[in-house]
Amino acid sequence: MRVVGAINLGGVILNTNPPAGGQIRDTTRAFTLIEIVIDFGIFAAISLAIVTGYYASYKSIDLARSKMVAVALANEKIEKLRNMPYDDLATAHGSIYPVGQILDSENVESSGIKLTVTTKIEYHDDPYDGNAEGTIAGKPRDVYPYDYKRVQVTVSHTGRNGRLAEMTTDVAARAAETPSDTGILYICVKDKASQPVPDATITIENSTLTPALSLVVQSGDDGCVMIPKLPPDEHNNYRLVITKDGYSTFQTYPRTAQNPNAYSPDVNVILQQVESHTYIIDRVSTLKLAFVDQNNNPVSNLSFTLEGSEKKYFNPDTFEYSTTFTTDSEGKVTVENLRFDQYKIVNIPSPYYLVTATPMQPIDLLPDSVLEAKIVLGTDSAQPTIYSITPQSGIQNMSVSITVEGTNFNNGATIKLINPTTGAEIVGTNVEIHSHSTIITDLSLAGADPGSWNVVVTNPDGKSVTQINGFAVSQ
Repeated sequence: MRVVGAINLGGVILNTNPPAGGQIRDTTRAFTLIEIVIDFGIFAAISLAIVTGYYASYKSIDLARSKMVAVALANEKIEKLRNMPYDDLATAHGSIYPVGQILDSENVESSGIKLTVTTKIEYHDDPYDGNAEGTIAGKPRDVYPYDYKRVQVTVSHTGRNGRLAEMTTDVAARAAETPSDTGILYICVKDKASQPVPDATITIENSTLTPALSLVVQSGDDGCVMIPKLPPDEHNNYRLVITKDGYSTFQTYPRTAQNPNAYSPDVNVILQQVESHTYIIDRVSTLKLAFVDQNNNPVSNLSFTLEGSEKKYFNPDTFEYSTTFTTDSEGKVTVENLRFDQYKIVNIPSPYYLVTATPMQPIDLLPDSVLEAKIVLGTDSAQPTIYSITPQSGIQNMSVSITVEGTNFNNGATIKLINPTTGAEIVGTNVEIHSHSTIITDLSLAGADPGSWNVVVTNPDGKSVTQINGFAVSQ
């Protein structure tokens, strides 16, 4: 960039219109063009530091101003709520039943700042007189655990994360706790590891009441929520559905004349009692299935059913998850948003038979995971197959007896472990075969390398089945 004009640097007047040869001269000393560029760089750096510091200071002042406005707004909201009639102290979509007219969330503008005010109102069970679950040592179960209402107001910048202000207050009714003609639901939501799941959405419906009840509440930080003062119903008419983004869904089911045997039936609300229920949801997972024949060629355009182990009803069994898929040109199917469960491949059409699966069926799908499974199919109905191996591991230099479940195990069949890396073999001894579906054998793991080994069963006619990584040797 060419700069035209004159600059005063330390009392020296520089002419910035260089003559031929690229030199800039004055009456005192000569500066090369590069020296001028360096001086301008220092000037720019100093200017940038000043601007950056000013901007940071401005942001800090702006944030402090926003917090002051947010605190004043939260305090004003709290005072308005504290002066409301106690029975009206409920939000439109909160856990208080019947619901109220208070907005759960609203956008406001104060002092030129756009803010979002969130209000949460819940009944609080004070441990002083025991709790709803009766788990406090030395204190009775509190059959009227709605001791007072806890009000929380949070203020944040509209459309931004984080909070500028948060205030909490407890509001008690003027009258003491008294018996009523209602009942209480106390619902806790946990994950597979029995940890609380906060902010789960719990939908409660009962269409048999007049008027019909439909209530949506959120689980608290402890994964639990209490809903008191519900109309009693002892005919399992309260339907519950529990959801959360990225999590599996749980729901209860009605007991019908056609099938009264629900595993998780719709719930009751008992007069002047607390009905406590704990339900489990967890993060969803992905299962990637690859179907191949015994020559490892993909099996395309194959229809099959993926079936979970969780049941809605029993006698007869009705499964929570049972969905039919068709493999693509590469013999693959990817199933997303699956609940943690144990899954089986069923309803494989003729002429195919399931020979082995890796991992073995039922395929144990853990929460928040991606699992790849390989399904090997055969077309020979006399082909031996492997469904399960028990146990699936043993300790190095020890002996272990294993049981292999499958089909078409003929008298005289052999069983052995093969190390897929070294080719080393461990031949089973004292082999017992029961009903062509079970093999029991002893294995000596003396000197066996730690790691995964394949399990191979071979019939006297040479037909065999291999369970990849069917057994593990540990140290």
